[in-house]
Amino acid sequence: MRIAIANDNDINLATLKHIIETRTNDEVAWTAVDGLDAIKKCQHDTPDLILMDMIMPANNGVDASRAIMSETPCAILIVTSSVTDNASMIFEAMSYGALDVVQTPFSGVENNQHDLTNFLRKIKTINSLVHSDKEKTAQKLLAKNKNNIETRKNIVVLGASTGGPGVLATILTMMPKNFPAPIIIVQHVDSSFAENFAHWLDKQSKLKVRIAVKNDLPEAGLVLVAGKSEHLVMNSNQRLAYSEEFKDLVYKPSVNVFFESISKNWDGKIVAGLLTGMGKDGAQGLSDIHKLGGHTITQTKETCAVYGMPKAADDIGASSESLDPEAIANSIINIICGEE
Repeated sequence: MRIAIANDNDINLATLKHIIETRTNDEVAWTAVDGLDAIKKCQHDTPDLILMDMIMPANNGVDASRAIMSETPCAILIVTSSVTDNASMIFEAMSYGALDVVQTPFSGVENNQHDLTNFLRKIKTINSLVHSDKEKTAQKLLAKNKNNIETRKNIVVLGASTGGPGVLATILTMMPKNFPAPIIIVQHVDSSFAENFAHWLDKQSKLKVRIAVKNDLPEAGLVLVAGKSEHLVMNSNQRLAYSEEFKDLVYKPSVNVFFESISKNWDGKIVAGLLTGMGKDGAQGLSDIHKLGGHTITQTKETCAVYGMPKAADDIGASSESLDPEAIANSIINIICGEE
């Protein structure tokens, strides 16, 4: 994989270059000293992946990500010295199509080994997404038998990856305060950043948004977000849990695993949306929900940062309709509120 680095700090740039050259089988395509430099170099030589800093002169990481994903799209991994301090910028960049975020692995720092390991893991994951023709489909999850329990009516489930934060924010912003169904989100984001992600969504929504925890029972008007590097699943008692199965899957949490568990165990109407993202995660799970009579929605190609996951679902006939983000929100409201 050919990797470019955009970072205005000479030490950080040299460190990242050294790690790529000595700890991976990848090559450094080029380096850029600011966002504008990265945009120009990407126009002449688009790499497989860009390691993008956030705070830079002459176009920061947000502006650079927006321009690159619009003109010369490629995978972008945000590499920042402070995930927490730069949270708003990071989510904006991810809304434009940045794939993921990781802490800069500094030399001579106590937590360097942890940060380095996490950084190399991210590189490996993105490498598999960039070069793999297909992802492994999740195996069948959970027993088919269901407890004889009271139906909890409607539920909305959403899966997203690259570009997902902005689309999810758009959808949640449009949901009414008295929305009469639970909403559960699986967004491909690092577990260490999930709490900040949920908090960011909560500030933009009339509904309460928080991280899903073990034994959560979905409630009307509550938005639960997958928050661990394990798979969020629904058990036969219609409570949420985290599973360590399917460790070979590229993404943890996996949209596929969650959607399949919902299709097996939710005793009521399901409205499922598969949003922008690289790869094919969620397509088969959406198809399962569709076959059971659930209403399934994919995001339109024109509005996706990366038309990967929705395309995979559209290709197998898994969607009831394909809509832009605002129309997705309106469709959810009409279906759920119209049945109350």
